Order: sequence, then C-alpha cells, then structure tokens
Amino acid sequence: MYIKMAFLAITYVAVSTLLLAIAYQPQGPMTTEKTDRLAGSSFLVERFAG
Repeated sequence: MYIKMAFLAITYVAVSTLLLAIAYQPQGPMTTEKTDRLAGSSFLVERFAG
C-alpha cells in the first residue's frame, strides 16, 4: 500500500511538472540580444587579441 501511494505521488508530481512546462512556454517571436561579439568569445580574448 505504501509503495503504491508513493508511486502515485511521484507520478502526480512528474505529470504536473510536465504540464506546467508545456503551459508556460514563451509565446510570440523569440528575440535575441543584438551584439557585435562573436558567439562564445570571452572578454579577455577580445581585450588582449591585439
């Protein structure tokens, strides 16, 4: 009985999390921040590149 209730509780949490993740996805077009930096480059690489 205890195992069955624990399994139901875990399943309930998993399903609830999945539904919340689906419900709260951002709506509309995704905007990206405009920058002139290369993707993945760090400040130090740009600063001391010469």
